[in-house]
Amino acid sequence: MNMQKVSHSDFTTYQNHRREPYFTFLKNGQKTIEGRIKKGWYELIKPGDHIIVHNEEETDSVEVLVKDVRTYISIKEMLEQENIKNILPDVETVEQGIGVYQKFYTKEQQKEFGVIAIEVEKI
Repeated sequence: MNMQKVSHSDFTTYQNHRREPYFTFLKNGQKTIEGRIKKGWYELIKPGDHIIVHNEEETDSVEVLVKDVRTYISIKEMLEQENIKNILPDVETVEQGIGVYQKFYTKEQQKEFGVIAIEVEKI
């Protein structure tokens, strides 16, 4: 899904979409860390920026503030270093988490671009 970027004087607002159940986890505050490959606008995102996250149907949205951005060499490293429940509230182990992310990102992408953990808070 396409991401949009709107620049303000002191921060940037990005827009994107999230599938269920992750949209609801984000909206209800269970999911406080977004894990992404560090490419595209994810290379640019910084603390203080905002993200407006829409559900897939675009019938609901939530705005979050970026509190911190941490870089890792792989999804595995991120899942080992961060509290996994803040990233994937419905996952119990690092291995299960890697399985979730393998649906979206290859090992080659992780190696080429790196991985970021975007810590967010609802506003």
